[in-house]
Amino acid sequence: MLTDGAIVSVDRHFLSDMSNMTVLSLSHNAITNLTHDAFQNLTILHTLLLDHNHLSSQTLDRATFSWLPRLEILQLGNNALREVKGSWFHAARALRTLQLGGNRLTRLDATTFASADLRGLETLDLSDNLITYLGRDSFRGLPGLRSLDLSRNQLRNALPEAFSYLSWLTSLNLELNRWNCTCELRELASFLTSYMEAPDKVLFNGRRMVCVSADNPAVKTVLELTEANCVPPNQNITVQVEAKNSVTPQRYTRDLALAAAFCFAGGVGLTLAVVYIIYHKLETNKRDQTGAKEEENRRTPPNQTVPQWDLSRENQTLHLAQMGLETKLMLPNCNQQGSHLQPWERERAMYDLRMGKDGCHFTRPHCGPAVTGSAVEQGGGVEHIDTLDMLRQGGAQPNKMGSLAMTDERRRRVPTQALISKMEGK
Repeated sequence: MLTDGAIVSVDRHFLSDMSNMTVLSLSHNAITNLTHDAFQNLTILHTLLLDHNHLSSQTLDRATFSWLPRLEILQLGNNALREVKGSWFHAARALRTLQLGGNRLTRLDATTFASADLRGLETLDLSDNLITYLGRDSFRGLPGLRSLDLSRNQLRNALPEAFSYLSWLTSLNLELNRWNCTCELRELASFLTSYMEAPDKVLFNGRRMVCVSADNPAVKTVLELTEANCVPPNQNITVQVEAKNSVTPQRYTRDLALAAAFCFAGGVGLTLAVVYIIYHKLETNKRDQTGAKEEENRRTPPNQTVPQWDLSRENQTLHLAQMGLETKLMLPNCNQQGSHLQPWERERAMYDLRMGKDGCHFTRPHCGPAVTGSAVEQGGGVEHIDTLDMLRQGGAQPNKMGSLAMTDERRRRVPTQALISKMEGK
């Protein structure tokens, strides 16, 4: 054993006289350099202790441990390793224990042990590192692993699938990490609970898997985390409602189609209802009108007729009044032969009447029955106005009165020569 010394470098010549050695301990030195053939003469070595040195990832290469076909125990803990390369162990088929604790490892993924031949590895110590990420395929090349120590790292979350390849795993230590006890860690908690229930499996210090942070203050450790308490109690209902309200595209399409069908059916039903109401009102009004007519026919006698007033004469009288003509002409004191006169003679007689000849007169509209001029002297009750007096009061000349009395139609009907002769006879 060459422990607790000041060894800085190891090469083939340094170990040339130790070919029969099966256990070599170089722990607690200051080794920073290992040549690629440093262990070339140690073909029967089965235990190599290199912990508590200053080895880095650049110090080791593919050939460093390839000279040790019977190596079963390898300790590389408490060095300055920042990553692990599977190529270091490509010829370590006999290796049973690998100790890598106390280094500066930050992550484990599918490439960590991808090219290693560690089918016989049973114990792996990765404690006291700075590991924050644990990939689901990190231990895929370690099918025979029985003990795994990941305690005192910086893990905040870990997928249970990372341990799915470790069917022979019987001892697991995950204590004193920085667990964030949210619903994302619930699957790991469920896996660990099932793992502990198996009779041949041990979870070391499960109660020390303390939650550094948690959404629910009531949750103190990872094993206490369940579906019911992964969030505060006042958020449980919200989470459930959101889960129930999640809508898939197929369900959304189906609901949209149903809504469209219901809307169409509702529109058709409403239209039919409106049409029925209008039709019912029209039929009701029609029946009411028919009933009213029948009631009126029953109350009216069959032979009773409604009197019809003939307003033709009154209309004619009003028309004459609008044209400025007299409503009614009465010729009681004129010669009775007037009815036998010719049309033009009758028009002349009317002209003479207006001029005051032959004692004739006219009665104004709406006055009493016509009487002779002597009736005025006798104090008759009806107002009569002599034609000449009326003309004098109006300041009109006979010629002007004649022109006003005769319309264009009458002038055409009365012969012009006869009219002139009558005027000269005055």
